[in-house]
Amino acid sequence: MESTKIAVIGAGSVGSTVSYTLLLKNLASEIVLIDVNEVREEGEVMDMHDALPFVETSNIKRGDFADAKDADVIIITAGLTQKSGETRLDLVQKNKEIIQSIFSQISPLKTSTIVIMVTNPVDVMTHVAQEISDLPANQVIGTGTGLDTARLKSAIGELLNVHIPDVEGYVLGEHGDSGFIAWSTVRVGGVGIRELITDPAVFEKIENDVKQEAYNIISKKGATFYGIASVVADLVGTIVLDESKIMPVSARVDNWNGISGVCMGVPAVINRSGVKELWNVALEPSEVEKLQKSAEILKGYLS
Repeated sequence: MESTKIAVIGAGSVGSTVSYTLLLKNLASEIVLIDVNEVREEGEVMDMHDALPFVETSNIKRGDFADAKDADVIIITAGLTQKSGETRLDLVQKNKEIIQSIFSQISPLKTSTIVIMVTNPVDVMTHVAQEISDLPANQVIGTGTGLDTARLKSAIGELLNVHIPDVEGYVLGEHGDSGFIAWSTVRVGGVGIRELITDPAVFEKIENDVKQEAYNIISKKGATFYGIASVVADLVGTIVLDESKIMPVSARVDNWNGISGVCMGVPAVINRSGVKELWNVALEPSEVEKLQKSAEILKGYLS
């Protein structure tokens, strides 16, 4: 798009880091940061404004909910954050109320707007946002298992001492405890991971490390935000540049490997229209079973 306006709702650690990452990547002509805490919002914008001489983005400013109505991309990070000892699913009801309040204030949206949900539990919040946004479901996307997949790629790249972007594969299902590594999808330089690693204990350790990393970071510094900001920036770039890139996002699933009626982390083709299509990855029977279990857990939070 020649001129792109991005609204980031939530000026906490995640929202402000997302905004700064987008600023550095020059993905928008205008970024608007919105938060009910106007003092925090103003301080974050003032701080980032000092970076404008070093980037191509023309403006970052503070705004209110009305400023999101004409945005090309809206990124929602607002909500309660996961505390040490909590799971993401512990946040469902309170964050659902926050998301409903936000959409009541930003609607109606442009018919072409793409909404990116970051607020946890992101799969449930994506479903909620799809139901109340009046946008087609394919235009409301969650970050899904993008961060989990990034952690997987980093772990394998470091273990095998190869360039991390040369690692392919996905974590699927919930962005949370029931998510799982689909090992059948993992390749390094075109070689299946099972040809490179044969010790079952290594697979088990990697899966455990990927699942526990967020909890470990939260216990040490209170929140995670650099990784998820990078995931969001990658997703925004794919949308703005209409790249049709395959990414593991939280998308509405309709008969994908036998699963329907839920948003969860699955590989999807992403372009300017949002989710163009789900990528037809054939999973192993044991992986389909894990996907079904994850879907059932998520469905339990949708009522």
